[in-house]
Amino acid sequence: MNTHPRQQAPLRPDPDARRDAAVASLVRAALATAHGARDKSISPDRYVREHWGNDRTAELILRAPVSPATIASSPALAQVVSAFLEILAPLSAGAALFDRGIKLNFNGAAQINVPGIVPPNVDFVAEGGPAPAVQATTSTATSLVPHKMMSIVILTNEMMHSANAEELVRQALVEAVGPGLDAKLFDANPATATRPAGLRWNIAGLTPAAAGEKAQVIVDDLQALALAIAPVAGNSNVVLIASPDAAVALRLRLFTEEWPVLTSSSLAARTVIMVAVNAVVSAVEGAPIIDASSVSEIHRETLPLEIVSTPGVVATPVSSIYQTDETGLRLRWPLSWALRDTRGVAWMTSVNW
Repeated sequence: MNTHPRQQAPLRPDPDARRDAAVASLVRAALATAHGARDKSISPDRYVREHWGNDRTAELILRAPVSPATIASSPALAQVVSAFLEILAPLSAGAALFDRGIKLNFNGAAQINVPGIVPPNVDFVAEGGPAPAVQATTSTATSLVPHKMMSIVILTNEMMHSANAEELVRQALVEAVGPGLDAKLFDANPATATRPAGLRWNIAGLTPAAAGEKAQVIVDDLQALALAIAPVAGNSNVVLIASPDAAVALRLRLFTEEWPVLTSSSLAARTVIMVAVNAVVSAVEGAPIIDASSVSEIHRETLPLEIVSTPGVVATPVSSIYQTDETGLRLRWPLSWALRDTRGVAWMTSVNW
């Protein structure tokens, strides 16, 4: 008779716990950087070790600006990227969309070429017969080049030293990045040297159905949107992104979870976008990089200018964070996206529901 005790299978790590730990490391790195900027005698690495023990991920994030660590060589940094996108989702439909789409990383590359969505090339052939093939051409490929999102969050030093500093910094970073990501991702502006094109660029909006019984009007509009993206969507995942008012109407009247409804406050009222997620590709270059300053002058604007752009022209309002006893956290995140096929997005505004 076997008397050995039965061994229990190892428990799988809780995904929520992994996410929270990765985000905590990012926030701790931000706090350590801030304290190091305010007091030059404080080493951020030592600050992490003294306050949070053996948080190796926070130390990796701190070293990234000096010796960039690629995601491929660091699973811990890859987890930070994934976790940061995940915590942005409650404030950013764009982050939630990226999580469903094709996710790549640059790993130091200056460009990533992604195949476009090509016509079907499968057929039945006779024994010994040639198989159909489609050559992907330059015109069908999509190129991603690195761009960077950047934001400065200014916190009082009382906040930085409070018992709730981790939670305050975490929320400040989320609120600084999430809505800003949506505003660029879902607009209709072309690509420039500094940013990717919005998903609605060069895609004409569809005409919404005329006013009528609201449930039927919703069905008519969704049919039109679905038909527009059908050539590339097939039976793949489809996501709806809507302004807050339109999102409420969809959730109350669309009695299905087949198509997730994401809400973005960056969209004009009564706007809805339908996206085939296989058409959206995003790429990052490492975890967000955070540095800090406690002596800078800041132009406190969401559309900032150089402090002195031309002789005699000074940006306003400008203030010194040294004078106000504050610390500025600057977040830089190399991030880019592209649409593999413009047929993967359809949208309309001024819907009648």
